[in-house]
Amino acid sequence: MKNYNSPRHADELSQIGFLLGRAYYSYMGFLEHLLAETGLGDHIKPGMGSLLFALFREDDRTISEVARELQLARSTMTGMVAQMKKARLITVVKCPQDSRAVRLRLTPLAKSLEQRSHNPAAHVERILSADLSAAESSNLRRSLTTVIGTINAQLGSSRCAAVMS
Repeated sequence: MKNYNSPRHADELSQIGFLLGRAYYSYMGFLEHLLAETGLGDHIKPGMGSLLFALFREDDRTISEVARELQLARSTMTGMVAQMKKARLITVVKCPQDSRAVRLRLTPLAKSLEQRSHNPAAHVERILSADLSAAESSNLRRSLTTVIGTINAQLGSSRCAAVMS
């Protein structure tokens, strides 16, 4: 029988992967609560923000362009796009210059939510960095960006399958 109170198991639960997972679920729960509280939860769900804000910054872009900017896997983008289409926040149209590509465009509904979306986003940022110094906040951003890049590089290689076997 395994002893889950052993130092080995305690160490496993403090590994970066486990901490990232717990941070992600805590963040998503917090975001869901905040969206509901602000009335945005009727239209926007946790996980939509990065794509939404990327399109607020520059609308009518290909999935590949946005995926590169957000450092998201194509499969993640596909699911996010489907969810946002269903919520009537974006439309997907064939790219006239490249029939294999599709372009993402904000709907009038999404455009109407842009101004209301900035305050909750700023509120979340203030809360997440409240107990961090400016240097710690900057280091955390840099570290998370590095971790995202490392994960994406692993997904793009065959090393993941080799490690798991």
